[in-house]
Amino acid sequence: MKPIFIFTFFLLCVNLCIAQLDTAKFNPKKEIVYDGKRYRVANSWLSFGVGANYNTKWPKDEKNIAADFSFFVKQHYFRLGAFMSGANYTAANNYSFHFCYGYRKEGQKYNLSAFAGPSTSYFRRPLSDSTNYNLAQVYNAVGAYAAVEAVYKFKYDVGLGGQLFCDYNQVQLVYGARLIVYFSGAYRGIKPGYHAPKKKK
Repeated sequence: MKPIFIFTFFLLCVNLCIAQLDTAKFNPKKEIVYDGKRYRVANSWLSFGVGANYNTKWPKDEKNIAADFSFFVKQHYFRLGAFMSGANYTAANNYSFHFCYGYRKEGQKYNLSAFAGPSTSYFRRPLSDSTNYNLAQVYNAVGAYAAVEAVYKFKYDVGLGGQLFCDYNQVQLVYGARLIVYFSGAYRGIKPGYHAPKKKK
């Protein structure tokens, strides 16, 4: 079931990335006005968070911390990010870095995205016959990473959300979920002539 899960998940991300292609003319300076403020439609964002995951080469569930910077080049979105996982947040034994291509759909109250691309990982694995989980084997492995992210924005450029992810290489498969905080670089200032409504006494 695990190979089917990773293949299906990766295929979903690739299909969403292909859907990103649009023949409409791209305007990187296009802005909208929301709540009296100006925001750039094409914008980069930062997401980071914590969560739980499972590792096929580790005998118990793990915890993870991650950070991702997503940016655009013309109408195409890319993501540069990393995560570390281990028995606890302060006991990581797996470090993974990824560079992905992705799809993004943004509204006033939500931000949806999917990314997929190559990854490289540095990790230690226990000996198969060790009862104390001695981290004796060290690996550097190239693989593939995919993630789907959904964010609810309580301000246009700030929000909270969730992320499903998986990282696969020839040694191990890591997959799981995390809660994330979202910050975008969309804000461009107050709309000229805008005055906030006065509160009634």
